[in-house]
Order: sequence, then C-alpha cells, then structure tokens
Amino acid sequence: MDIREGKVIRLTQGDFSKQITYSNDPIAILRQFIEAGALWIHVVNLDGALTGDFRENLSYPVILNLVTLSKQAGVKIQIGGGIRNIEIVKLLIDKGVDRIILGTIALDDEKLLNILAKQDKNRIAIALDVYNRKIRIKGWRLDSNLDIFTVLFKMENLGIRNFIVTDIMKDGTSKGLNTNLFLELIENKKPDTRIIASGGVSNMNDVKNALQYADGVIVGKALYNGNISLTALGTFLDDLYTSRLIKRIIPCLDVKNGRVVKGVKFKNLRDSGDPVELARFYNDNGADELVFLDISATLEGRKSMLNTIRSVAEEIFIPLTVGGGIKTIEDMTEIIKAGAEKVSINSAAINDPNLITKGAKKFGSQCIVVAIDAKKKGESWEVYSRSGTEPTGLDVLEWVKTVVDKGAGELLVTSMDRDGTNSGYDLDLTRAITDIVSVPVIASGGAGNKEHFLEAINNGAEAVLAASLFHFNILKIPDLKEYLNTHDVLVRI
Repeated sequence: MDIREGKVIRLTQGDFSKQITYSNDPIAILRQFIEAGALWIHVVNLDGALTGDFRENLSYPVILNLVTLSKQAGVKIQIGGGIRNIEIVKLLIDKGVDRIILGTIALDDEKLLNILAKQDKNRIAIALDVYNRKIRIKGWRLDSNLDIFTVLFKMENLGIRNFIVTDIMKDGTSKGLNTNLFLELIENKKPDTRIIASGGVSNMNDVKNALQYADGVIVGKALYNGNISLTALGTFLDDLYTSRLIKRIIPCLDVKNGRVVKGVKFKNLRDSGDPVELARFYNDNGADELVFLDISATLEGRKSMLNTIRSVAEEIFIPLTVGGGIKTIEDMTEIIKAGAEKVSINSAAINDPNLITKGAKKFGSQCIVVAIDAKKKGESWEVYSRSGTEPTGLDVLEWVKTVVDKGAGELLVTSMDRDGTNSGYDLDLTRAITDIVSVPVIASGGAGNKEHFLEAINNGAEAVLAASLFHFNILKIPDLKEYLNTHDVLVRI
C-alpha cells in the first residue's frame, strides 16, 4: 500500500507525474486484504519519502490507523518511506510495527545504521531500490552511484538479513520481474539472507515466478487494477502451502514454566534455553517455520502463555505455530492475535473433533494444525492425549482420516517411541499416514543426523521437525539444507 496525501496510490517507475489514485480510504483497502487472509502488509509513506519527514504530512495519521487495525487483526505490517532517524524507528516499533524499512538513511547515516543493526536487526529491512544495478535514494529521485551488491554485502556484514529489492525500471509497468537480477542475488547473498522481490508483477504467473527467485514478493498495482484478484491470490497461497515441492525445516520449542525443555520419549525433561532467544536464533539461521508448544498447559488446565508467545512472535519473521491449552475458538483467536500464523490442537481435538471444523471455517484450514502423539501398539499405532500421558484407544490411521475430513490443514505427527532418541523418524508411521491423506504432514520424533531428515522426506513428509539436535547445536540448519539440496530435495536456501 503506497500512501500519498492519505490516499492509496501507485506510481510507474517511481515517477510522481504518473500517479494513479486507487482509493481515498486506505482502511477499507486494508480490511479487504485482511478478509482475504493477508498475513503481511507492506506500507510506504510516499510523502515521507519525498520530504524526508515521516510525520509532518497527511499520510502519517492514516498510517497510524493502518498499524492499529493490523494489530487488532493479528496481521503483521512493515513500513517504510522517509524514516531517517532513530526516533521514528523507535516510535513505530512502540506503535507495534513489525518491520521497519530503511532506504536513504541506510546509506546516509552509517553510525545510525550500526546502532540499529545491533539493537533491532530482526526488525529492520533494507530497501534496495535499483536502477540499472545502481541504488537510488530520496524517493528514487537521486542516484547514489553505488552498486547493489556493494551495498548488499556491506549490510550483510552488519548482520542485517532482510532486504526488499525493487527494480525501478520494472516497477508499475506490469511487465514481470527482472529475473536476471534476482538470480544473481540468489547466487551471491549469504545463505540466511532473505530477499523480498518487488517491481513488475502483473499476474499470478509473475507471482509464481518471483517465488522461484526470492523468499517473498510484494504485489501492488496488479491487485488494484484487477489483474490479480484477492480470491485467486488466496487460492494460490493455499495451494502453495499444501504443495509437496518445497520441504520445510522446523525447530520445535517445547516450553514449560517459561523455559524450553527437551526429554526422551516425553520424559526426563532438561532445560534447553530461553524461548525468545532460541526463536531469534532460528529466525536468523535458516528455519522455515517455528513451532511453540506449551507442553504443560493442558495438564495444568490453563491457557497458553500469551506474553511469551507475543515476545517470540516479535522476534521472528517466519511462520509461527502455537499449541498447548487451546480449547475454544476464542483461544485460537487470542493466539493468532498474539502473532501466530497457525494453531496446533491435540487433546482438544480428541475431546471435540468439531473444534477442527469451527477453526477451519473461521481462520481457514491452513491455520489449523492437528498434532498427533502416536505410540506403537502391536502392528499399528495408538493416539495419546494430554502431552502423551493418556492412551485414547484411537487408531492413528483412522484418526488422521477423521481430522482431515473435519478440516485440518496440516498434521504434526510425533512418534513417542522415537522422541528424543536420535535414532531416526518412524518411517513406517510417516509413510502409512502420507499414503492416506493429502494434507501436509510434519514428521517429528527421533531425528539424529542429516540422513534421518532425508529419509523422512523420501517417505512422504512435507516438513521435518526437530528439537534437541538444533537446540544443542549438534546440527546447523544451513548445513542440513545444503545436504538436502545436494540430494535433490527442494528447500529454501
């Protein structure tokens, strides 16, 4: 959403004489995006970009209203345009902005950039606005004469890992992404650097193409002129989420009494660290998603620890799934508003399978993960509830068919027999489930080396989850991804 004089507008190639006004009501536009299922909103204060003053313009109060609404809806928001001092950065963070986009200031004020890189690097993204490989500043009006890769490498060396790259020649033209530029970025960036592509997206094919070359893509003009409908975009994202092409690496934070713990076969728990610190570490080191499980909430008859969840969500920009103590739609709403993209239910689903359907109808199936703790029983597996303490008598294979029919969008399947043993995933369990359901299955329990992850994926898992291997730095996620990539597994590098 590009905001100028309080209105939603779009430019062509950054030329203010080629402005098109799409709406006088940015709040109404934001509501449409929220209703369509948007998880991130990208906002630029064009008045601020032009004048260098983020606050003294008609767009500033409108943007504050956008921030308020996004927070109420549990949608993350990133904002740029005229942010040129630390006071504005702190103000926006205090208002609840999830990510601050720095452009001109990143090149003009090295001292300030160093401070922000140390204090708020996870909340900072650098806007690299490119014209013939050179960075432009001051609302795209001035050429800095700096090569994009010179700037990228400098920022990476400061520890910054989020970049929004716009090809000005393509912006607003609806002629497609500059794939050569983004291919070169992929080949030269650090493994854990995330590139969000912008400029030239005109249709769904452009969106799909962009995601082959970048970690995300910004869509603007194509939405406003109707070339991409919100319905089509939402359907595409659902399909992408459930596709079996890109495999995901997911660390799991089992949290008890405010600390991450890990045991063997759900017993003998030992302290593994602070959840916020670990979340920050995984965000910066290549995790595709994060699972936060409040493992004692159900046993203690309480809700999940919302303050801790908020603190974790504020530190990461990867999808967050939260489970533990979720019994009602109201509980789900609180968790999502606290910053989670997905909720995981286990015992509550067993007690009331219709809760799955209610959640799927309200938030979409992609937001509902059913966790299944499975233990071998003869030639089959039995479902356990209440953090693996109570057998239910339910057959795992029958139960997975039930929860998928009820609307579950994903299954988190943990082998209790393998949990914490480092002896490898239960491949028979993984294959048996993936053979009978179409939704993504996350394999959990037993990872001990790189080969175990590959085996789980080759036996049908769309994602692989681990805890102790990652918590105790036995295996680094970038090394694991490199290994999987060399074995022809498509992962986000």
